[in-house]
Amino acid sequence: VKMSKSLGNVINPDEIVKTYGADTLRVYEMFMGPFNQSVAWSTESIIGSRRFLEKVWKIGMKVQALSNTFAQDYPASQRHHSQKYQTSALARLLHKTIKKVGEDIESMSFNTAISTMMILATEMDKSGVVEREDYKKFLQILAPFAPHMAEELWKLLGEKKSINISTWPKYDESAMKEEELKVVVQVNGKVRAEIMVQADEDEESVKQKALKNETILKFVSTNQVKKIIYVKGRLLNIVV
Repeated sequence: VKMSKSLGNVINPDEIVKTYGADTLRVYEMFMGPFNQSVAWSTESIIGSRRFLEKVWKIGMKVQALSNTFAQDYPASQRHHSQKYQTSALARLLHKTIKKVGEDIESMSFNTAISTMMILATEMDKSGVVEREDYKKFLQILAPFAPHMAEELWKLLGEKKSINISTWPKYDESAMKEEELKVVVQVNGKVRAEIMVQADEDEESVKQKALKNETILKFVSTNQVKKIIYVKGRLLNIVV
């Protein structure tokens, strides 16, 4: 049912802003569902968007504190990203999120863009250390959705110019590649185990790794392997 004064179901945005903040309202409106479809308003559900922004703020406070400590303890000439971090799961997720959010904004798929950023925020919150430059990239893709908070955090990190005139971050295709992949192993179509393989591992090596798995051995040791079907990086089915 559409909002109507005669029906008495109009939501006053001023009250929502007063309680939860303008950014929470903006994020929730775009997170409710596909932009071109009808959706039922639920004031109770808005708390999820508020918690998301609170999590982003908490991460920002950690990053700011670490940045200040880092600046005091290490000279500028010694500051650099380690190769290990650049290829970490968190770095890969950041670049995937930048790509996804950019594409979703173009297609007006705002709800999935926010959902993707929520996943990244959760992983950043779990991580012990979030690089300052990576967090700033996160703020840049969040800014169209939560401009006030993104601007505030941007300034707290020492930026003098507005985040809204900063350059949209670029994602790195090479940084998005997985080092390890989880392959599901089936026996006669039933899932029996999961194995970790290198992203560039050849098919024969994956087959041997699966056949040596303790769980899989129980099914193949007393049966003849007739065929092995491998879907690269996803699935391996052993037919006995």
